[in-house]
Amino acid sequence: MNTTTMFYVGIDVSKDKSDICIKDVNGNEMIQRFKITNNKADLGHLYETIERIKSKIPGKSDVVFGMEATGIYSLPLYSSLKRDGHKVKLYNPIQTNGFRKMNIRKTKTDPIDSAVIADMLRFSEPPQVSELQDFPMKNISPPLQPANSLYHHNNKISKL
Repeated sequence: MNTTTMFYVGIDVSKDKSDICIKDVNGNEMIQRFKITNNKADLGHLYETIERIKSKIPGKSDVVFGMEATGIYSLPLYSSLKRDGHKVKLYNPIQTNGFRKMNIRKTKTDPIDSAVIADMLRFSEPPQVSELQDFPMKNISPPLQPANSLYHHNNKISKL
C-alpha cells in the first residue's frame, strides 16, 4: 500500500524570528520546537531539519506549512516557501485565536502558537493551498521602512 506520511509545520512569525513546530498526522511533535531567524541561512536550516525528519520515515512523505497572515512579517517567509515549491496555508489571526481558545489552557506564547497552527493544519480539510494573488514575491529581508511610516503617510492623507 502506498501511503504518504504527512508532516505539518506550524510557524508563528514575528519581526525578527519565527517559532517552528513540526507535527505528524497524530499530533506527535517530530522534534522539539525551535526558532529560526528570518533569513535565508535559517530557512535552509528549517529545510534541512524537515529533510532529516523525512529521511527517518519509510515511504513517501509530504509537508504542509501554515502561518498567520501578519502582513510585512509573514510575506517574506510565505513568498520564500512558495518560491521553493512548498504548500503554504495562511490563517487569519482571528482564526488561530479562536482555535487556541478551544483548548482548556489559555496560555499564549509564540512556541504554543506554532503548535496551534500545526494542529489547525492537521484538523483542516486536505490543504487547499492559499495563494496571494497579484502580490510581488518578496525575499527574506528586513522591512525597508519603519512601521510608523504608514502612520505618517496616513496622517498626511487625512490632513488633505
